[in-house]
Amino acid sequence: MFDPNQQGTDESVWRAALDAAPSWLPATGRLLVVSPHPDDEVLGAGGLIRHWACARRPVTLLSITDGEAAYPDWPGLGLVRRTELRRALDTLAGTRLLSVGLSIPDGQVEQHADTLRAALAAVCDRDTTLIAPYEADGHPDHDAAGKVCREFAQSSGLAIARYPIWAWHHSSPAAMPAQWGRFPLQRRSQRAKTAAVRCFSSQLSPDRRRPIIPAHVINYFSRPYEAFIL
Repeated sequence: MFDPNQQGTDESVWRAALDAAPSWLPATGRLLVVSPHPDDEVLGAGGLIRHWACARRPVTLLSITDGEAAYPDWPGLGLVRRTELRRALDTLAGTRLLSVGLSIPDGQVEQHADTLRAALAAVCDRDTTLIAPYEADGHPDHDAAGKVCREFAQSSGLAIARYPIWAWHHSSPAAMPAQWGRFPLQRRSQRAKTAAVRCFSSQLSPDRRRPIIPAHVINYFSRPYEAFIL
């Protein structure tokens, strides 16, 4: 397992590989943004979420776990993280987002894959684009959620775009799939995303604990675009 507090692949390496990738825009229709833990949806696709919601296009957020296992010695962390998520989503797009929480136990997404499949079937229609975790991101919950989403999209004929979170840190451009799409962020969207990310103080600056998301990791999510694997 990687240690996010160790320096990973430098952001300059990713920028050299991604800056020339083609621009990408989902087809008009509903976005379903699937998040293993509160903060993943904002880190991976916060700018896209804001853009879609501000254009008055439907956005549904499927939050799989409450993220309570990030610090096992922190009582009530799941509630803390759900509260942070509500603040972050309000910062991005106010009340224009539909959020669905599954409260699957943090760390056990693979064991509850059928619950996730049923939730996907309940909220998707044929015009939905799935925005899902990358299935080889390096965290068990991310990998399990990404695999379920990719299989569901393939079997249902849905478009899908996958966002890395931890692969930015521990992987490299040569080790990743080659088909990238960049969603350019307008300045307002970039500022809103930055403000929304700051809402997750339990992960950025926890009291007397090492941060799950240290400053060098935030660099991956401060680009003027969001990059998706297509």
